[in-house]
Amino acid sequence: MLECPRAGGSFGAVNEDRGREWSEGTSDDLVADAHARGVARAGTRMVADWVEQGLLDRPRPRPAAANGTEPRVFPPSQRDLFTRLLAARERPVPGRVGQRSLVRVVLYVWLIDDDVVPFAQARRALRTYARSAGRLTAVRSRETARAVVEELAHPSAGARQRRAAQVAVEECERTGRLDRERLTSVLTDLCSPWPAGPGAPKVERARSGPFGPASVQHYLARWQATRRTIGHLRQAETDEATLDRARMAYRRNWADYQASRAAWAAGDGALAGCFADLATVEGRATDAVNAFVDRLADELGLLTAGTPAADAIGSRRAYRQVS
Repeated sequence: MLECPRAGGSFGAVNEDRGREWSEGTSDDLVADAHARGVARAGTRMVADWVEQGLLDRPRPRPAAANGTEPRVFPPSQRDLFTRLLAARERPVPGRVGQRSLVRVVLYVWLIDDDVVPFAQARRALRTYARSAGRLTAVRSRETARAVVEELAHPSAGARQRRAAQVAVEECERTGRLDRERLTSVLTDLCSPWPAGPGAPKVERARSGPFGPASVQHYLARWQATRRTIGHLRQAETDEATLDRARMAYRRNWADYQASRAAWAAGDGALAGCFADLATVEGRATDAVNAFVDRLADELGLLTAGTPAADAIGSRRAYRQVS
């Protein structure tokens, strides 16, 4: 299993490779590394695909030798990263890690460490991440919708309100289209399942949390902002300066969040479980990338005015499963 990389430090270690000193290597050297780990199907085509997806940086040219141009080489940090990602991917079922999770791990490293993943590689990884975001299976769509209902439902919400919300969110996840009017209606009924009094507007309950109360509109505003941000990343429309500002904002907000996380996780509230630390680097990577997308949405001006800026930091709420 990969160890969690720590802010300001280097990428963690696979146990059997702890302390190993890496040298630069060609694509053939990386293939040999993979074969040494028992990955018999690895080849130079796989290495090239990983470069294109942002799992690896592009190899660097070496000075021409007397007999022609030398093969391009990966720096030691990239050869190290390649081996660690292979180790994570090759874990036995049911712990196998898919390509989508590996991309998030690479982005996690980029978010907390300046020395392993350069910006050019991170941009390709962000594009790969965004292109796969939201493509959920029918089973995953149902699970996501069920989690939304479980989180937002008032204890007195009946089967009708729960079913209507389940169907609407599941359809949104399956089609990728956010019908805000419909979702506002069914999620409001789910959160506040009581009729309006005669001649009075309906009283709507705000969802409580450590960052203050948040309405259904806040919830949907962040959901929509997340989707639009992923669209920007999918089209590679975001410039490097904006990405760097979002990364710096992520680091500041994440440090503040970590300072309070343990206390929230130890609380008695219904949301305490959202703040428990995760056991695997893949889970922590998902948290980190989701939080970065929130910060990027803010940098892009996509968050509705009045939405609590720290609303989603670190919380694994169901709407963030689109990422």
